[in-house]
Amino acid sequence: GYRVSASLRPRGGEHLCGDQVDHFEVGDEVYLLLCDGMGTGEPAAGLSADCVHLLGDLLRAGVAPLDALRILNGTYLLRGDGCFSTVDLLHIDLTSGEAELLKWGAAPSYLRCGDTVKKLGTASLPPGVGVGGDHAPERYRLSLRGGEMLVLVSDGAGDAESAVAGFAGDSPRELAALLIAGLPAEDDMTAVAVALAPRASRD
Repeated sequence: GYRVSASLRPRGGEHLCGDQVDHFEVGDEVYLLLCDGMGTGEPAAGLSADCVHLLGDLLRAGVAPLDALRILNGTYLLRGDGCFSTVDLLHIDLTSGEAELLKWGAAPSYLRCGDTVKKLGTASLPPGVGVGGDHAPERYRLSLRGGEMLVLVSDGAGDAESAVAGFAGDSPRELAALLIAGLPAEDDMTAVAVALAPRASRD
């Protein structure tokens, strides 16, 4: 099994958060999406919801994650209105504990292994800006089978590395809440923490 917890907070004065999170299972695989729509409030919420729905439909239909993102990019380019959503797409194989994280325009993610924290991702353009060359998602292969915890954040949550490193517990819910607590609400903020449930020890 696995544990996922998300903590979302809209920008101050807004009633809707422009970030959207979804996770679902397809057989022995789990997909988790974090999309951050451009801007804040209702327009941003609409963009990120469209993004989550399109990717979710494609992934449920058996489209490979990278191909799903290419379709999203093409859809944005055809629309041509300059309105985008960033994407974090996590794909976990529950049988092996192996995972792949695809990031496109998204804020850095953090993989906590014991006392160390690895930062994943660099600032890049979102989908919908172009094709070929640099216009592609970053891909990271990682394992969650050793008790690691992966944290995805939207850019409003700022640099979460020190908070992830300083967290001593193993509850995704506590960590996701901690990352949002106390931050000034200058932008939509989302933190998602995911971990595989500990396996029963075998003698």
